[in-house]
Amino acid sequence: MNALIPLLLTLSLAAPPELKRAKDRFEFGAWADCAGTLRPFLAREPVLTDDEAVEAWRLLGLSEYHLGDRAAARTAFVNLLSVDPDYALDPFLVPPPIVDFFDKVKKEHEPDLAPLRERKRALREQQRLAEEARRRLLAEEQARNGPPTKVVKVQERIYLLNWMPFGVGQFQNGDRSKGTAIALGELTLGLINIAAIVAHGQIADDRSRMCTSSEPNCTSPPYTDADRTLLGRLDTVKYVSAGLFWALYGYGVWDAHRHFVPVVETEVGPGGQPTGVRIGLQGSF
Repeated sequence: MNALIPLLLTLSLAAPPELKRAKDRFEFGAWADCAGTLRPFLAREPVLTDDEAVEAWRLLGLSEYHLGDRAAARTAFVNLLSVDPDYALDPFLVPPPIVDFFDKVKKEHEPDLAPLRERKRALREQQRLAEEARRRLLAEEQARNGPPTKVVKVQERIYLLNWMPFGVGQFQNGDRSKGTAIALGELTLGLINIAAIVAHGQIADDRSRMCTSSEPNCTSPPYTDADRTLLGRLDTVKYVSAGLFWALYGYGVWDAHRHFVPVVETEVGPGGQPTGVRIGLQGSF
């Protein structure tokens, strides 16, 4: 049963749409819809992996049995066994009468399944030997030439980082000095802007600093002439720092886009030291 779970997950993710629909209908108990989907699909003799073919014939055989067509169920199960002669229905998932029916069909066709089973085992053994020969060839080649002298590291860069402030785009592009300068510039301008806003608000809201026109040095109430001048200067600092911040941000975005490359391939030699950089232009922005 544990081995069946990965199989079902794989089929649900990569199976042909007809097989996925049939499986969905089967799980809802819609036997007629499941069989109606699989009959024309399998009649076209589609190219399927062994696992997909086994699942398709299994679903069709179970559906036909539930619909009462034992002959069609038998045919489906025989097709299943032609793909995997050693297949057995899971008694935890399939009702006992169907398991008994399947085992009976399997036993009746054992004379034909035995040579098929042997041929499949021989084929698997040939594939295993071929894989061992391939690995042995590669191992001998590596032993002759030694381990690889370099590998290629592929770095995929994120386009949205080009729009981030504080030099994030420059750091991603590998320009650390420019990224540091932009980050420090934006941070300084941002702090100056915030300080000017806070100072302006404190002075403007301080009732103890307010005056009337009858008091000296209060030509423009409710602030004294000195506070009025100070507030004006703070406004200037506030707007100028904000303007410079956004201008520097705009430059950073433009520069990040200008040097942006979606993929960078770096050759790494012995000891992990880069030996060269190859720029790939896959992707678009």
